[in-house]
Amino acid sequence: MLRAKDKVPEGTQDPIVAKVAQDLSAILLTDDSDFKTIVKRRPDGQKRRFRKLSRVNLDCKHFQVVKRLEAAISLIEFEYEIAQGRQDKRMIVDLKPTIMRTHR
Repeated sequence: MLRAKDKVPEGTQDPIVAKVAQDLSAILLTDDSDFKTIVKRRPDGQKRRFRKLSRVNLDCKHFQVVKRLEAAISLIEFEYEIAQGRQDKRMIVDLKPTIMRTHR
């Protein structure tokens, strides 16, 4: 596991964080809703800009994040394996307080 602040300075713009994560073949874990528009399955106006970046959106309170990740880790691993067999290898997962959603 890599932390963004170990690779880019704190306060770095989101598109740069996304690019660094993509270049590292990392799965970006974020609670920043801006990444929903930056990293989409079908981007608008950013045709295939981050076409290899996988993302897990943490849409829950900070105190819930660890429990939600523990509950979702098998789903995330399964979705990652499924994605590796597709032409589009990106994996996008949304974690909410009571919902886990994948985008295929």
